[in-house]
Order: sequence, then C-alpha cells, then structure tokens
Amino acid sequence: MTRNPLHAGALLFSAVLLLVGSGLLAQQEDPLAATDRQILTEIAEHSEQMANLEHLTDRIGPRLTGSPGMKRANEWTAERFRTYGLSNVHLEAWTIAHAWRRGTARARVLVPAEQALAAEAAGWSPNTPGPVRGRLLYVKAEKKEDLEGYRGKLRGAIVVTAEPQPRQRVQERPLVPRPPRPERDFAALRRFAQERDEFFKAEGVQAVLRDSDKSFGLFNMSAVGRDYQPAPLPTAFLTPESYDLLWRLRKNEQLVEVELDIAGSEFSPDPVEVYNTVAEIPGGEKPEEVVILGAHLDSWDLGTGATDNGTGVSVVLEVARALKKLDLKPKRTLRFILFSGEEQGLNGSRAYVEAHKEEMAKVSAVLVHDYGSGRVETIALQGNPQVYEVVSKIVAPLRQMIGFEELSLRSISGSDHASFNRVGVPGFFCQQERATYGQTHHSQGDTFDKIVREDLLNGAQVLAVFAYNVAQLEDMLPRRPVSPTPAP
Repeated sequence: MTRNPLHAGALLFSAVLLLVGSGLLAQQEDPLAATDRQILTEIAEHSEQMANLEHLTDRIGPRLTGSPGMKRANEWTAERFRTYGLSNVHLEAWTIAHAWRRGTARARVLVPAEQALAAEAAGWSPNTPGPVRGRLLYVKAEKKEDLEGYRGKLRGAIVVTAEPQPRQRVQERPLVPRPPRPERDFAALRRFAQERDEFFKAEGVQAVLRDSDKSFGLFNMSAVGRDYQPAPLPTAFLTPESYDLLWRLRKNEQLVEVELDIAGSEFSPDPVEVYNTVAEIPGGEKPEEVVILGAHLDSWDLGTGATDNGTGVSVVLEVARALKKLDLKPKRTLRFILFSGEEQGLNGSRAYVEAHKEEMAKVSAVLVHDYGSGRVETIALQGNPQVYEVVSKIVAPLRQMIGFEELSLRSISGSDHASFNRVGVPGFFCQQERATYGQTHHSQGDTFDKIVREDLLNGAQVLAVFAYNVAQLEDMLPRRPVSPTPAP
C-alpha cells in the first residue's frame, strides 16, 4: 500500500532526535512533553514488537478461547511481562461452558451438476449426522415476525439467509477499502440469530450455510453457539466463490440440491477454565486509581491471529516494556490486560468487569487496540464529549511529533472497551487505518506477513503516551451516566 512519507519519517525520529538534543527546546518544553519524547524515542529505537508478534503467531499459533494454544499464549505473555519487570503479573480465570475443536467440513452441489464447495465449520457448530443432503432454500428475514411466512416449508432443507455482498473483483486495484459500514447493534443481531436458528431447528432444517463476505478464496469465521454451547444446527461458512455459485444457481427459484458433511469437531464434556493475562506498573501517588491498556489475546483458528489481534498484543507488551525500562513513576497504576473470549462476544472483558465491579469507580480510562496493522489516526472517544478537552491536551504532543489527528467522538463497538463503557468507565478505541484488516481478519490469511512494522511502532507510541499522560492528570477523567445498551 502507499504510505505517507511524512508519517514514516516521523517514525524514524530523525527530527525528534535533533530536537531532543537542543538545550533551548528542553528549556521551553514542559516536563510532560519531554517525557513523551523519551517514550517515543525508546519505542522507535528499541521496540521488541516484531519479535514478540512473530513468536506469538508462528510459534504459538492460533489461540481459540479454551484451546491449549490459548493457554500457552497466556503463560507466554505473563512471562514476557515478568521479563520486563512488571508487578502483579497473573492469570485471572473465568469459565466457559464448553471448549470446541474444529474437525473437517466438506460440501458440494448435487443438482443441477456436481461441483465442490469450499467450506469450514462455524465456531461451536455441531457435526452433521454423516453427509446431509437437501434442497437449498433462501430465507429472507430481518426480524422474528418475518420467519412466520416460512413455517411448514423448511423441513429437510439446507438454508442460506443472506444475499452475497459486493466482492472485490480481479480487475480492481488490490485491497481497495470498502466504505465504512454504519455501526450495528450487535446485541440485537445476536438475539435474532439465536431466534432464527431455534426456528430453523423446530422446522426441520438440516443445516445452514453462511457467506464469508471476503474475497479471493478467504473464509470468515464467527461463533454460532451461544455462551460456548453447541449451536442448534450444523453451520458452515463458504468461501465467497462457493457462496456466489449457489446464489447464481438458485436464480429464478430453480432447484438446487447440496450436501454438507461436518465431522470430527469436538466439545469438551465439562466447563473449561480460561484466562485473562494481567500485569501492572504500580502508581506512586494514587496507586488505587488505574489506567488500563488492553487488547485481546484470543483469535480464530483458521489463521494465526496476527492482525486480529496479535498486533494489539504486541502493542500492549511494548508499552509495558518501554515505560518500565524508562523507570517512569506514574501517579496512577498502569494496568495491562490481554483478554480472552473477545471473539465470541467480549466475554473475557465482561468477566473482568464483573469480577472487579467494586473497583470500576477507580478506573480513570481504558484504551484498546484492536484494528490490526493500521496506523493509529486518532482515538475514538465513544460519543463522550466531556473528556474531549482534557484528552486533547494530553495527546497534543502526538499531533506535533507523529502526525496524530484531532480526536474523534465516533462510537466504535465490537471490542473490549465496550465492556467498560457499559458500567460508566471512560473506554476508548484506537481509530486506525484499515490496512488489510477487513480482508484478512478471522480468515486463513490472518498471518504474520501482513504486518507493517512502522504501524506497530505507531500504535505503541500512541498507547504509551496516552496512558502515561492520563496517569499524570490531577484528577481522573470525567464520567458519564451508565448506558442502558446491552453488551454486544
């Protein structure tokens, strides 16, 4: 991709190093800005992010919540925090109903002509009882009432529920980003999906096929079970090419018959203990007050979770390393949390908030990095205007030094900051360039080779300066009333 040379130059810090050497600037500069320059330079010159991320993705690999790989990642990140000299390093346990391990999935068209389909089981999908064959039917429904028109018409069918989305075509310039979608009510979508699947099961549907909504043969992935329970019906994702084929075949409501075989997937017989990794740099003056930096350590299991969210993990580890190496003494405690269970509904952060609900009044701010290998353009304040002025002041050095943009009041849902917002804690999100995130996340293409080193440095610089400067404020950030909106 084409990158702004001004940003790249800023990350190399030739200008910064010249300014640091200027005694005149040092006399004019306030102490906070001088410390910020130290932080930016330390990360630019001594970052360990690429080595950490390569180890996490290539040597530990996929990190599905409840899997052995996820537990190894918890233990390894705890070890990294200890190596960097952090305090109170520990794993905080919470429990899921069942762990799930992927088996195999095979699908094909039988009528009008036999053709192979590329398929993978959705998360927490049960196996089929051997290969199942049925007529392909499209169910168009956006709310529970829409399902009534299909009552008595679905027995034995294999169902699709969405039209294909516009694809990136071969003749297009590679990796052209789509316009951003409007924010969605994830909680409402999940509730309806559960109601729809229960309706399908009662009506005798054999299986559900879903569109990966990617391009170039990539799968997407999400969970179809609720709260780590087996899904009501066997469900598989198809690559966009396979899903588009089915859609073309069913034009004019012509008969299409398909076969699906999901086998070898396993559920743990009992509940499984899973973990968030937690570490701290204790505050000197107000240790009971906390600034939290977060990312999610879990990933889907088709790729190795590099952009979703190994990038965020590497950023959080690097901030911890740099601030501890500089031996800074923040007024408030800096807490670093790598959450599990994010991919199935922000469950690790929700469990953390519930376990620490008596402490939430002492959390000044939470900032989460979870948009892959894109430069952090600004911080999304989640529609929280009362913090705009004070946060603008503390990130001012970033605007001067690395081209950071004006703060955004945009609300971005779907990551772990939302769990804190629900209880009134000021939770914020890194608004980033999309880079390849939308093309590769949740897919077999989410691997280390997609990473841009300069973007990792930028992310760590933004989080480190934000966290340290918030920790140094005279007062905690102002809070707003608790939102009644349920968690996504």
